Amino acid sequence: MASPLARIGTYLDTWDGNIAARRHRAGWPSATSKQIHFFQSALVQYRYRVAGTGRTLVFAADPPMTLEIYDELISTFSTHFRVVIVELPAMGFSAVRPGYGFGFRETNDDLAEFLMAVAGRDAILAFSCVSCLAALDIAERYPHLVSKLCLIQAGGVAAFARWKEGRDPKNILGTPVVGQLAMRKMATSRMPKWYDLSVGRRDRIEQFCACASKSFDHGARWSLASAYQHYLDLDGELLRPSQPILSIWGSADGSHPAGNAHSLAEIYDEVETVTLEALGHTPELEDPEGVLRHVLAFTGGD
Repeated sequence: MASPLARIGTYLDTWDGNIAARRHRAGWPSATSKQIHFFQSALVQYRYRVAGTGRTLVFAADPPMTLEIYDELISTFSTHFRVVIVELPAMGFSAVRPGYGFGFRETNDDLAEFLMAVAGRDAILAFSCVSCLAALDIAERYPHLVSKLCLIQAGGVAAFARWKEGRDPKNILGTPVVGQLAMRKMATSRMPKWYDLSVGRRDRIEQFCACASKSFDHGARWSLASAYQHYLDLDGELLRPSQPILSIWGSADGSHPAGNAHSLAEIYDEVETVTLEALGHTPELEDPEGVLRHVLAFTGGD
């Protein structure tokens, strides 16, 4: 059970969720594209985009990315797939109900509710970074929802413990209340440093920063401290799901330890791997056409 201090910390990221949800549905977050939709689950008002027809391929927006930066990806992938891109709970403009605790199973069960309602059965999950843990867990516990996993900058529990330590060496974000307050104060200044560290295609950084800054101006969230304190509080590796797994790794990503590259293949059998030397943390956004070729080859598309 979370301590009183930990509950206060998460409350700082959730207390105004109902107000924010109404504001998002009526304001700028609802009007940036005709592809924008909202889905209300038990815990979260998810904001997502959908385009195209065919097999459903679901991306999880990796904060501080928001849906507005995915135009090129959607244009590229929607000629082959029904593309769904969702902002994660308490990230971007996916507002959470007060009382949401950022727990691992709590979050993944709620994401499964979204997937069932919006993606349907047998979707392909193209989740990235920490959200790949959600994809692995959902695929194992809700196998009817997932046909294949195309995971980007993915790793197991131990790999993300190393990643977390590298991103928060002084445990500021990992400290309840202190972390939430620090993240609120420095999110805007942390964002360009994050892109400078993690993006391989340097010509994309200005575009990424401009999009994130505009989203922050309109109330986007980046509740990284609460995720560090609760979602990543895991012991032991997850069970391997039965679905085929593709690990896509951008090796120009300076935010992950080099040893984390394709660490899924070290803990699970029969993981296909693709290394993209010139790309970074978001290869699907830095080179959508290049990543599409690998996804099509893995999923048996044309």
